[in-house]
Amino acid sequence: MKKRLRKKWGVGEFYRPWFAFTAEIKPLADGDQANFVARFIAEAEMRDLRCEGNIGDIELTVYIETGRLATRNAERRQEFLDAIGGWDEIVKFEASEIP
Repeated sequence: MKKRLRKKWGVGEFYRPWFAFTAEIKPLADGDQANFVARFIAEAEMRDLRCEGNIGDIELTVYIETGRLATRNAERRQEFLDAIGGWDEIVKFEASEIP
């Protein structure tokens, strides 16, 4: 029965909701960039989010997985965005909605 419902609703067995995050950041020295990435990951992990992506000299592109379905995904996404929105290193950012 579960298999049929997954097929009917088009939900994959291991689907994990996610959203894309892109940001323009200030140029940082190597040590400062490492600290920035560590803080970014720590903020995500505090909300049980997992991230994967890359950082350049002035850009950050990350895909953030919000965990299983029906686990406050949208709320945790918004909490994360609110927390990092005021960081001095981030000039501007965009985040997609959870598909």
